[in-house]
Amino acid sequence: MPVSVDDPFLLASFTSTTHAHQQNPAVTCTAEGSSDQSGQDDATNLLVVAVQGQGVQLYNTADQKCVLSYSTPPGHSFTGSAQTLRKSAQLRNVYAVIAKGSDIPTKEEGKIVWMWKDLSANADKDVEMTEGAAAPSDAKKTVQKFDRKIHQLFVSSLLPNNIVLTNMDGSISLVTEDLSRVVSTKDIQKPVEVQATKTGKRATKKEKAEMSAAEEHTMRWATTYNTSGSWIPSGSLPRATLVVMTITETSSGKVVASLSYVNEEVRGFSSFGEVEISGATGASGFSFDVSAGHLSFMSAAGQLKVFAFEVSQGDHAVSISETLTLPLPGFAASSTTVKKSSKGDQESTMHIDTLALGDNYLALAGNHQQDGKSELTLTIWDIRYGTLQAKTVIPGTYNAKTTSCQLALLQDSVLSITVSQLQGATVKSKIFFCPFYAEPMSLLGAMGKMRDTAPFLGYDGSLLGQDVYSSTTTMLLTPAHVVGTVVGKDLKEGQDISASLAAERKALEALSSKSTTATVKSFEKVFFDHVDHQTAEAFQDMMNRFGVDAKEVEEAVKAHADKLSQKQKKSASSNAMDIDTEDSRASTKSKKSKASKKERESSAAQRKEEVEGGSSSDDSDEDEEHEPEAEAEEAEEDEQVQQQQEEDEYKVDHVEEDKERLEAHAAAMVAWRKQEAEAMAKYRETRRLLRAGHKPAPLPELSHHFLTTVIRRCFVTLPNGQPDMTFWPAKVIQFLIEKQLVGNSNPGAGQAGIALNLMEREQWGLIELALQKLHDIPEMDMVVMLKQVIGLNKSAATSESLASKTKQDVSTTVPDVPRFLNLVMVAPSNEIFMQQAVKRLTIDELTVVLEILSSWLSIWNERGGIGHQGLPADKKQMPGGLPGYGLVVDMLTLLLDVHFPALILSPQLHPILKTVQKAIQTEADVINQLEQSLRGPLGLFDRKQKDMIRRQKEAELNAAGYGATISGGVLAIKSAQSLAMEKRRRRKMESGQGIPDYGVEIIHM
Repeated sequence: MPVSVDDPFLLASFTSTTHAHQQNPAVTCTAEGSSDQSGQDDATNLLVVAVQGQGVQLYNTADQKCVLSYSTPPGHSFTGSAQTLRKSAQLRNVYAVIAKGSDIPTKEEGKIVWMWKDLSANADKDVEMTEGAAAPSDAKKTVQKFDRKIHQLFVSSLLPNNIVLTNMDGSISLVTEDLSRVVSTKDIQKPVEVQATKTGKRATKKEKAEMSAAEEHTMRWATTYNTSGSWIPSGSLPRATLVVMTITETSSGKVVASLSYVNEEVRGFSSFGEVEISGATGASGFSFDVSAGHLSFMSAAGQLKVFAFEVSQGDHAVSISETLTLPLPGFAASSTTVKKSSKGDQESTMHIDTLALGDNYLALAGNHQQDGKSELTLTIWDIRYGTLQAKTVIPGTYNAKTTSCQLALLQDSVLSITVSQLQGATVKSKIFFCPFYAEPMSLLGAMGKMRDTAPFLGYDGSLLGQDVYSSTTTMLLTPAHVVGTVVGKDLKEGQDISASLAAERKALEALSSKSTTATVKSFEKVFFDHVDHQTAEAFQDMMNRFGVDAKEVEEAVKAHADKLSQKQKKSASSNAMDIDTEDSRASTKSKKSKASKKERESSAAQRKEEVEGGSSSDDSDEDEEHEPEAEAEEAEEDEQVQQQQEEDEYKVDHVEEDKERLEAHAAAMVAWRKQEAEAMAKYRETRRLLRAGHKPAPLPELSHHFLTTVIRRCFVTLPNGQPDMTFWPAKVIQFLIEKQLVGNSNPGAGQAGIALNLMEREQWGLIELALQKLHDIPEMDMVVMLKQVIGLNKSAATSESLASKTKQDVSTTVPDVPRFLNLVMVAPSNEIFMQQAVKRLTIDELTVVLEILSSWLSIWNERGGIGHQGLPADKKQMPGGLPGYGLVVDMLTLLLDVHFPALILSPQLHPILKTVQKAIQTEADVINQLEQSLRGPLGLFDRKQKDMIRRQKEAELNAAGYGATISGGVLAIKSAQSLAMEKRRRRKMESGQGIPDYGVEIIHM
């Protein structure tokens, strides 16, 4: 459970007399602050209680007793909570703003601050209050009057020498701790007349007109916090900077949130940002989560609104966005009403108060009306998803119109609730403490609380109403402008999700109407039409995310399939052609070899004839060759000169040709690169289309509310509680289970769950499908279904029942026990829960299960035992399905551990146990033989490895000068100690000490 709240207990009660001028809460509480950086434990455990007409009292939250009190005259009332600042163990400053009093002039009302300076404020010396008597303090009181009417006073450990005043006109002031001097004052909106006075010039008519048209600000709420660990980035403001946040309302009805911080350089305030809050006119119960930057309040219309503050990274501008609008009709009648009195003062009664608890949790206290009954309740809400996480009722009877409350957060996760009720001329106030515990919020935790949220808001559980649909059940889906929404940052306008919600609402109206979908056929038609519509939208969304068109994807996939088929056909035909080509190549090669042989023989004969006939003519021509030698030399020289000229001309032509060739090559490369880029772009586009086309079909996006409503309609029961089988849309159930769109614990199926509801309707085909697809079926439900299958198979043992069984529908046919047991063993389960579940098996049922497990072990032994699991996957399974050897052994071990006494005392089970023992012993013998075979080589390796490690350590010790000199004595002692420790550790591990031995006791039957 994410959030748990203890029952509230009473701390103290007060009774005070009301006055005509008293309009603030009778009692206000706040935790004491400390400026001592060393930290004081007693300071953090003190609660400051301001009682109108009595004074300020300090309570120790550890023992719930009052330790000090600072009294005031009976006719005086406070503005806001009193503040204390623990300066040290001996010094405490107590501040209180006096709103009105019998001896205070009207002009000074709300402008006076009292300060008690207690010089002996050690908590150990404080005198505890007895019941009905206070321990008065002898602190020195200082009274200081200011020029502006004060709204609230704040102290902080970041300003140990100053305090902060937020004024009713929207300004903030920095004052010294002794109230002697105003250091700086920052106005929210500076009047034009003040600006003209400071410049020494009179305001012109235009400036006076602007001054008269300027809107006046009225302070509604204020708070201070440290930037360390806050929502403000460190790049926007330094750490450990005090930020003052004010909520003001203008005369025109606008509500503005202003952020200012204490600037040490100018010794004053600097503006950080200002934003306008929509829908906050007349709101109450403001609270701010510092870590997340969430502003929460109750609007005048009874809506809980949450706004998130953000800071841009570039210009550090502050912006605000609405993240949650949750209508709370139970609190609407008692929401805060704001009005102005005849004197212009703001009068408000804080009927409802909120307080941020961190981690997206918000505490809300006020009178809640439900079924004509009004109770003062404390509720804790999850403002991320808008769900009610915890609720407790404050003891007592309270009237919504005369009761006010205030929340404060103390140390150790304790809430302080101050309740004041007007009874005639007196006000009775009580302070309650309420401890709570809150875990970090998750989506599953929020969804688990949706069913509890709707009844608390006054709904009867119907999920088709417009109000419920937009406020509770679909809070994670609806857009920003719809009442009761949670908005993600990626949603801009919400048109797409609005259309989806409209289509879903239309389908739900038809599915829930018994007149529209009276028959199973009509129900299935409406359901699958909506599923097809949602699937088409999901497919189109997937195509949009890929950035492709659906038609192009379809064409690309078809073209790729055609190309693959053509390639397969071509490869098949090429294989047949290869055989003919090889034969033709062989015949051609033989013919060519024969022809080449004949050519070689003819050329050899021709060369022989030329040699024989040419030898006689060589002598007669010898003289003739010497005569033209001179002419030949001259011709040769001329020929060389001409050849040189031709070579020179060729070089010139060759250079030009190379240049042209290079230019043509460069142009060809440019064209080739262009073609390559186009081809790559086309290839990538084709691959993108094919990747999108080969993606599995997306599942339809069905909301949790839609699925719950459909499941509730499918599992209809008669008035006597029996299932109504006249309306059974089996196809719808099968689709939801097969696509894993629902879980077994869907709220629509009731407390029993989907699996047991299917068993009640004897839909065994769907049960087998559920065991395969649904991963949240409880172990107890699995065993209950297994018991039912065993019982039905026993009753259907005769041939007549088997004959009638074959004529039944497949979905209602009882499955075989081995097949169903296999499904139960393979299904996800927890061993501890399964041990508790199998205790419900009787001896007869246990006999059936053990016989099946024994037969599976025998099959495994015939196929090679554990070694058979190393075979390929197609050889692991039998046609009927054979579970793994490990699963069989685990199930046997589980049954033996749970039913061991019953097995020993049942002689009919001993043969089965002997069979199991024999099978296990066979595997144990194989493992022992393997161990003995490996012990020799592995033992030798282990000894050599240990000896090598020992020698390395000895060498390190010798190199370090172990025991060599006195100066190395310390090192020697340390080395010896480490060596001894290592030896002891090694002996311990080698001897098996510290490791529990696992023993198996075998009982021979």
